[in-house]
Amino acid sequence: MPALAREQENSPSILNWFITVNGILTDAFEVGFQIWDISGGLPGVQIFPATPDAWETMTGTAGNFSVGSYYAYDLAEVAGWMPGISEPIGTHRIKWRWKITAAAPYQSDAEDFEVLVQSAGGTADTYIQVADIRAEGLFDTDYSDEKVLSYIETWQAFLERACRQWFVPKNLILEIDGNDSDTLFFGVPIISVDYLMINSMSDELNTLLYKVYSGRNPMQDDRRNPKICLTRSEEWVDIYTAPLIYGEPKFRKGRRNQVVKGIFGFTEEDGSTPKLIKRALTKLVIEKLTVPLYSSGSSVPPPPIISSVIEEETDGHRIKYDSVVPFKDRKLGLSGMTSDPEVLDIVKLYKAPFGVATPAHWSFQ
Repeated sequence: MPALAREQENSPSILNWFITVNGILTDAFEVGFQIWDISGGLPGVQIFPATPDAWETMTGTAGNFSVGSYYAYDLAEVAGWMPGISEPIGTHRIKWRWKITAAAPYQSDAEDFEVLVQSAGGTADTYIQVADIRAEGLFDTDYSDEKVLSYIETWQAFLERACRQWFVPKNLILEIDGNDSDTLFFGVPIISVDYLMINSMSDELNTLLYKVYSGRNPMQDDRRNPKICLTRSEEWVDIYTAPLIYGEPKFRKGRRNQVVKGIFGFTEEDGSTPKLIKRALTKLVIEKLTVPLYSSGSSVPPPPIISSVIEEETDGHRIKYDSVVPFKDRKLGLSGMTSDPEVLDIVKLYKAPFGVATPAHWSFQ
């Protein structure tokens, strides 16, 4: 779901709308929008424009940022629509209406988005919101919205590090080493691929020549083994640019010679963050907010010594620990961060597998 923090300017990539005619982006005769606060339930309250039933027009403005492409541009502020510092946090709705020609009837649709607490960080990517913590009954005046949000961001970063992956869609361009095999493996699930350029080619590979393992439904869930596999084609005969090696398609061995643009992240089929991850983050934030780091007058014991490094290797990524504490006495996972077994079990469920190198040899032509 799109999101804007208080006093965060909208941009063409957040609250936007695209109009197509027969699959082609086309400018409409008239386009307008309204902003509604539905944090208290439907039908909600119109908050922009201020005049009830009025629509902010996009026709002939900078809000029409490309052919058939519009975003919530505010003529009064000369910027994208911006939630004010006192805007209620929670779910809002942007309503769009448009007509292709002057004589055509209006068409309409809507999209929900979240208004978040003001923050210097990227609040649009947080898995839960301050309202989710409040819904669990944490109303103490010691816990301001800003403090709660800072804890959400901190412990979300911890969850991502512990699981070695993230749980919202992220649009990325990845440069990957070729491995002399027909398969590229990824540490984070693939949601979709915009293009693939292989073997240092400057042209996008025909989509018929590769398969993307991006399924996320119960019958075909590729999130635990995301990969792109080349398929055989007799059309590739150029030995300098083709992926064929001795008749087989290959991601030729090299340094960052394979380029993939797409959307990545461990999300559910509808693009949402898994509910168990949200639960784990909610429990962590409440635990850390309600258990003070330091209590006056209490003695804080020193942290236990777990181990020390006695051997290290750089490129081989090898490390060895001195077993100061017997291994059988150590708890697996994240001992020390939290003692909540439910959170630890959720982390185990969503922890990404360690990457395994594909054996490869140099290609020769």
